[in-house]
Amino acid sequence: MRLLTSASLSLSLAVAASAQNITFLTSLAEQLSALGLTSLVSAVTSLNSTATGQSVLAQLGNSTQTIFAPNNAGFTGIHPNISSNPDLLANVLSYHVVPGSFNVTQSFPNTTVGRTLLNHNSSLVFLEGDKNQVLAWSDINGTVRILNQNTEVSVVNSTTFENLTIHVVDAVIDVPGELTAALAGNNLTSFQTALTQANFLDTLNFAHGITVFAPTDEAFAAVQQNLTAASSNSSVLDTILRNHVINGTSVYSGNLQGGTSATSAAGEKISATFNSTGAFVTSGNTTAQIVTPDVLLWNGVLHIVDHVFLNEDEDSGAASSAASSASSAATAATTQTGPIGFTPSPTSTSASGSGGSGSSSSAAGRAAEFPLRSIGLAALVGTLGVLAGGFLAL
Repeated sequence: MRLLTSASLSLSLAVAASAQNITFLTSLAEQLSALGLTSLVSAVTSLNSTATGQSVLAQLGNSTQTIFAPNNAGFTGIHPNISSNPDLLANVLSYHVVPGSFNVTQSFPNTTVGRTLLNHNSSLVFLEGDKNQVLAWSDINGTVRILNQNTEVSVVNSTTFENLTIHVVDAVIDVPGELTAALAGNNLTSFQTALTQANFLDTLNFAHGITVFAPTDEAFAAVQQNLTAASSNSSVLDTILRNHVINGTSVYSGNLQGGTSATSAAGEKISATFNSTGAFVTSGNTTAQIVTPDVLLWNGVLHIVDHVFLNEDEDSGAASSAASSASSAATAATTQTGPIGFTPSPTSTSASGSGGSGSSSSAAGRAAEFPLRSIGLAALVGTLGVLAGGFLAL
């Protein structure tokens, strides 16, 4: 990308921006250039040629925002299908902007999840209530990293400019993709096979908001005898799989922090507890530890767990009630400027208790019955990019 000077930037923005915003954006371009982010400055020209880009630029000047700004080296890895498509580039860069001011060295409490400017109009997001997509990051051994990316993405510098917090990252951040790709990218072969055999996988790929607790292959191997017996009765296996899914809502790790409970797609209770050893989720008589949280999907979130929920119980009445509740609750929220989920006060502590039990403090997520709603995913595949590891490869 060519270097965009302050003067040429002003001319390129003159059609769509107010004089006040032109002044702000010109000053911002100078600040980004001073940080060595000349490729990002050049991308502003493409942003202004699209409605999405103009909206992003307007919000940068009018409200408090946090920008995860790719450096020049990060831009070298962007896929040509992205860089040559102004609309897609604008949508991808909107995923790098989170309303509010976030100090990335402060996690809430372990992983921070913030809602970005990437919305459903992009056809890259299919969350419940047409909510905007989220971004997750965590401080890992002193380095802030964007979670669950195809390539490692780290924050290498941070600064502020007027109403903006700017975190420089060393790669363009991947946009979340389908469940199928996330399962493959995280080596969850056994769970993927079970969902495919039960004809659930395609349904979940296009569900309008889901939370999935996906057991590791080792977890499946540990209960293989039980699953072999269950496989002789397809309805039993189906119920077990449904008890790993919350339909109609995305329950991120922050939502689980308060000791929450939800209803599975089979109508059974799923509860979460936290203690000094980690995060735990219980269904029936099985408690599993979350070993990898917040694997983001285009339509929800996946948490990797270390046990299979061998819960053969179901409650169709509870599932129906939960479906109704999820439909009513899944409305597009106003702009969110803080971390998603439970945020402890400075004097409070995380939910305590053993890994095997936990109390319910809220019904943050509820389920619907299968089959789930299914629609096309026109803009996520094909010419736009290559799906890898559960994300749109850039």
